[in-house]
Amino acid sequence: MKKTLCSVVAALMLFVAIVPAQAAAMQEEEPSSTAIVFDVLFTRPLGIVATALGAAVFVIGLPFTIPTRSVGLAADKLIADPIRFTFKRPVGDLDDVNSGY
Repeated sequence: MKKTLCSVVAALMLFVAIVPAQAAAMQEEEPSSTAIVFDVLFTRPLGIVATALGAAVFVIGLPFTIPTRSVGLAADKLIADPIRFTFKRPVGDLDDVNSGY
């Protein structure tokens, strides 16, 4: 279990290092086929994982967010942002991953 968790964390760290480099490399209007393949095979599945993990953290954190009236903020950051990134962003478009698709 510990080995699996370390592998997942290492993969996510690698992903975080690769995405900005990939986004900087794509400066054209229309995404290249490489960008689309990278997005479909790596970025979207990791976005689905981020959405599931965010939902789990949101549920676990509900007892702490309800008294502070920050349920909406937590839901937006932990669930809505990953959903927008994964399902509403055009395929291959990694130029501005924080633009709030």
